[in-house]
Amino acid sequence: MTGMIGNIELEIQVPPEFPEKYYDALVRSANQCAVKKHLETPPKFDVCTKVTEAMPAD
Repeated sequence: MTGMIGNIELEIQVPPEFPEKYYDALVRSANQCAVKKHLETPPKFDVCTKVTEAMPAD
């Protein structure tokens, strides 16, 4: 066990008057989300240290 998040559940809440015929379209739209796709195949992280000059005080 890694202690990492293993599953993310998304619930799309709609008002009672929202047409049921569009429920599947909402799910399809969420499945095409770029953020969701990045989480499914996360990018490689390159972490480094960089020395910078101190900002002058005003």
